[in-house]
Parts: sequence; structure tokens; C-alpha cells
Amino acid sequence: MNASRIQQVSIRQALPPISPPIGGDRGGLGSRRGALRALLTIIVLACASIATAQSNGDKLFLEGQQLQAVQTVSSQQAAIKKFQAAKIAYTTTEKKTMCDNQITICNNNIASIRAAARKAAEEKAKAEAEAEAAAEEPEPEPEPERTDVELKLSETRLDFKSTPKEGYTQSVNVTCNYDDWDIEEYPDWLTVYKAEAKFTVEASENTTGEDRSAVITVVCASVEATVVVNQNKKSLTQKLKDKGNEKLKKIKGQDN
Repeated sequence: MNASRIQQVSIRQALPPISPPIGGDRGGLGSRRGALRALLTIIVLACASIATAQSNGDKLFLEGQQLQAVQTVSSQQAAIKKFQAAKIAYTTTEKKTMCDNQITICNNNIASIRAAARKAAEEKAKAEAEAEAAAEEPEPEPEPERTDVELKLSETRLDFKSTPKEGYTQSVNVTCNYDDWDIEEYPDWLTVYKAEAKFTVEASENTTGEDRSAVITVVCASVEATVVVNQNKKSLTQKLKDKGNEKLKKIKGQDN
């Protein structure tokens, strides 16, 4: 024998004899099938467990959102607990991050609610303090009624032409033992200029076609004095004169 042949025989002699399995190969095949079935069972149970966890997490997350919608501190705190429980139930990083974001929103809501409550309390306290201070302030005593007022006007009637000259005014002197006299009433076609111890009156052009009158009222305390102002309507001569002036203005405008 050559060396290679002698070596193969030695190896065979050294190995123990292999006995055939009892009942052929059926036992080994059944064992492998059982192991595969057990593995599939474990996978199915794991998937079911993950699905249950996700479902529980979604339920807790939804409950947290419902509580978050109520803008009170207690509701926001309850929502945080729901989101924390959902984070524990979730198995994915994305879902856990989503829970963290909602918890941050709840904390911001709590800060805003508390700030608004503080501001409302401060405004209420300020309003109550102002009301209390106003209630404590004594009401001002009314000024005693003056019964010694003397008020006189130098004129009781003023007459103006229908078309007064530009800047034409009439004056009325006021004699009063108090300086706080004032002019209260007069129509818009009159202009009244108040000065020390007198006032002047200016009338605009009367274009109404009728005579007109007005009353100027001067007041000091409870005492009044009045002046009647009359203004004539335009006469036929004045109307013709006005028309002639208008035509003259148009002619001059055309020449220019």
C-alpha cells in the first residue's frame, strides 16, 4: 500500500461507527418541524404583542390630545401623563418623539395659562384698588351760586346790509363784575370775536332772498343778556348791481 491509502484506513479505524437512527430519519424531521412551529409561534406572539402595544399607545395618545384641547392647568397635566404612558407603550422612535413634542406643547400651555391668570388677577386687583380709592375720595363741593352778577351790553340790536363790505364789523361792549362771561349762542352766518370787555360781530352776505334775524346770547353764571342781529334781503337794485359785477368779472377774465 502507498502512504495515502494507509492514512485513509487509519482515519476510518479511528472514527466510531455511526448507528442508523431508530425508525429511519422520521424522528429528525419531526424535531425540525416542531422547532419551526415553535419559532413561528414566537414570531406571531411577538407581532401580536407589538401590535397591542401600538394600539394601547395610540389610545393613550388620543386621550392625551383630548385633554390637551381643554385650556386648564389640571387638564394639561393630565394630558402629559397620557403622553408619558403612550411613550412607554410605543416601540418606535418616531412615536416616542411625537409624545415628547406633545408634552412640550402641554408645558407651554401651562405656562401661558398661568401667565394669563396672573395678568387677570393683577388687573382685577388694580381695578378694585382704583374703585376703592375713588370711593374714598370726597365729592367736590359745588360752587356756591352767584347771586350778585351784574351783566350789561352796550347794544341790544345790530343791523347789517344784505351785502356788507369786506371786513365790516360791529362791536358790543360788555360790562360785567366777573371776567368769566361767555358767548353761548349765535347762527352760523354770523362770526363773533370775543375780546376783553367786548365782542365784535361780522355778518356774511345774505343770499337767502329773505330778511333774517338772529340772537346772540351772552352768559355769566345764571345771568343772560342778548343782542338781536338783523340783516336785510337783497334789493332789486342790489341784485342788478351784482349781475353787472359778475358780467364785468367775466369780461375781464376773457381779456386776461
